[in-house]
Amino acid sequence: MGCLRDLKIVDCKSATQSSSPRPVTVRSGWRLLALALASLLTFTGTTQAQQNRDGFYVGVFSGPGVLDVQSTDLDGFTGSQGVPGQTYEYDDTGFPVGVVAGRHFHLGRVPIRFEVDGAFVGLPSASRQMDPVGMDETATSELRWVATARIGVRKPFGRVGVFLDGGVSVAGISNSFIDLDPGTDGQMHVDHDDSFDDQLTRVGWVVGTGIEMPVAGTWSIRFEGQYVDTGETGHQAPNRLGVNAGICGPAGLPSPCRYGIDQRFALLRLILVRSIGR
Repeated sequence: MGCLRDLKIVDCKSATQSSSPRPVTVRSGWRLLALALASLLTFTGTTQAQQNRDGFYVGVFSGPGVLDVQSTDLDGFTGSQGVPGQTYEYDDTGFPVGVVAGRHFHLGRVPIRFEVDGAFVGLPSASRQMDPVGMDETATSELRWVATARIGVRKPFGRVGVFLDGGVSVAGISNSFIDLDPGTDGQMHVDHDDSFDDQLTRVGWVVGTGIEMPVAGTWSIRFEGQYVDTGETGHQAPNRLGVNAGICGPAGLPSPCRYGIDQRFALLRLILVRSIGR
């Protein structure tokens, strides 16, 4: 119950209340990747044919990542307004590190790449204020780790190889909703009956694209973007005790109180790759 145990009221930040498209941070990352692809292809041209042999490879990577979260109060239990279906959006950034392994091969004349990777993400689990009036309800989300298995095509353009792939992702996620109530000592304490702290493993999908260039011998560098969607998860606060027991929002719906949390993760990463067995 790490999120509940470590909660500090001073950590709260305002959430953006919205039903608009996903935050600009994710879209900006993909625009940056597209610009980098176009620029490198322009400068490298076709000066030298890229090595296109089959074989295995391994690598390590790091880069900036953005966790984009949308939390939906399905019953309208949260905040002073009590609006069913109200959404809150927030995001966190970090620098995940991880490893990759894969193989280049041909399917007929088509060059194919199969790759698996794993990253320790640990994006900050900062509290996001969901009740701007009472300031007593917050939500936290954390992407702890993610692994993917992908297959795709690659195409050489001079010294640069361009690739596009997609596949399955598996992610370790922590989600919590925390309600604070005043205690007999005058201090704010976690109301566990109106809160939840869930850790789960989710299967989703992933797409990626990028460029790769040889640097020396069996070594090459790669710059790529990856987008992971884990889908929406359902959560419940028990709401069995106290003055609001069994009532979730203005509709007076029976307990428990329901929440939906949708998480997406975008990563721009630099990878150092070494070919083996060639």
